[in-house]
Amino acid sequence: MNINKKLIKRTAVLSVMLLAAVSCSDNFLIDENLQGLTQDVVFSSDETAIAAVTGVYDAFQNDSSGDPGLPNEYNVKGISRWANSTSLDFLNNEQPASSEYLNWNPDPSSNDVAVKIWPNNYRQIGRANIALENLRIAVENGAVSSDVGNRLIGEVLVLRCISYQYLAEVYGGVPLMLSPSDDPFKARDTQDAVFQQIVTDATEAVNLLPWTYDVEKGRVTRAAAYYVLGNAHMWLRQYTEAVTAFEALEQSPILDLEDNFLDIHAVANPNGKESIFELQWAANADLSWGRNDEVNILQLFAMPTDITGGGGFHGIPSKELYDAYESGDTRRTATVLAPGDEHPDPLINIIDYDGIDINTVGTVAEPWTGGSPDTRSGYWAVKSWRDPDIEGWGRSILFGGQGHIWFRYGGALLSLAEAALKDGQTAKAQAAFDRVRDRAWGGTAPAKTVDMDAILQEYRLELAGEFCTWGVIRRSGEAAKFIMDNYGVTIPAGREIYPIPSAEISANPNLMQNEFGN
Repeated sequence: MNINKKLIKRTAVLSVMLLAAVSCSDNFLIDENLQGLTQDVVFSSDETAIAAVTGVYDAFQNDSSGDPGLPNEYNVKGISRWANSTSLDFLNNEQPASSEYLNWNPDPSSNDVAVKIWPNNYRQIGRANIALENLRIAVENGAVSSDVGNRLIGEVLVLRCISYQYLAEVYGGVPLMLSPSDDPFKARDTQDAVFQQIVTDATEAVNLLPWTYDVEKGRVTRAAAYYVLGNAHMWLRQYTEAVTAFEALEQSPILDLEDNFLDIHAVANPNGKESIFELQWAANADLSWGRNDEVNILQLFAMPTDITGGGGFHGIPSKELYDAYESGDTRRTATVLAPGDEHPDPLINIIDYDGIDINTVGTVAEPWTGGSPDTRSGYWAVKSWRDPDIEGWGRSILFGGQGHIWFRYGGALLSLAEAALKDGQTAKAQAAFDRVRDRAWGGTAPAKTVDMDAILQEYRLELAGEFCTWGVIRRSGEAAKFIMDNYGVTIPAGREIYPIPSAEISANPNLMQNEFGN
């Protein structure tokens, strides 16, 4: 994780002990002088332990193949596509007739979601397991102070929880690997077993973590632990416990809704008061030899091709999503740009881009589709297009420092509303639901009675274009109804989840493919 840039080089060296035991493809450090470097050295002081744990965060930023310096395709083509394409609200430059998403037929050998999320998260889990084992020993023998060591244990536990959360939400049951000595050819555990392990780990972590940090704002906090704990209870249908976990977020001295929805994803508002867990990025990355691997390429892929000359693959919302927002809902202009709209961010004037002579994303008569009206809707996403400095393909500035907010308070409040509703606490559900809607209207929203249909729509409108939308929709148990209600499409049985990558099935004879896998 690019939490403290002074730690990056040290982390690259110290985390080699974590990398070596996880994946033979992580061989990019072989030219370092590692003489005398052992696990006793890596976990020999507070400083070295902190740097090693930074290497655990870093697994969320690398490409799914583990290659350093590549644009972060795990987030761009993996997590982002899963969260938004699966809901059909983002079509992502595909012919509808052949779309794996519209036809619910992802190829386990090539689909971006299927093949990228599994290896990246298991690499992170491998690093986490090595760090946990050595941190506990280092704290016990006094090599690392108990205050720092226990906090780091809490951080790593939550990071492992996050990886298992995404794995279970994407694939269903997956093998639980909890120690470096676990059998790498384990069979799958059940989905419920995975979320029960998250409950165990997150419950331990909440007592080890602070609510905030004076510096290094991207590190895991107690709020992140409570969020993954509440989410796991939701998956286990333990709604009373989920309410307790989500309500605990109110104890945070800093966590709150942003007053203005547009400010949540502003490039000038990193780790804002609504952010619970956010990936950090380096704004000065490039594609040169020896390049920094903390790079965020999502904006370049999401911007209109009329500006960039390329991309336009991962930020193409549907007209149906745009039309779903009610009149007066400020989230629409902060989420989706329609043909003829100006960009709502005051930092971005579309006319300032090279070769552009209007200040709107095309016009109603001539929408911007990059020459591909069959695959691009003419509607564009706002949340991933917030950095005015990123220019486009073939130009000098490709990457930016805008964070990726994986979990935030607005989503947690909607989860609280769902948990409370299912637990029979209707007044509490209505109050949480209204807080989210009232912010969307900048004051008081039109009255709406909370029920599951309303909550599903609020998840959609609040979290569109982010990194957890499909997870909460599938978690509700009403994903098939959601897709039918909004797109008139029937999800084939079992296809709310993705197939395990073919390469993993081939490598592990004990892995059983999801029933619809090819």
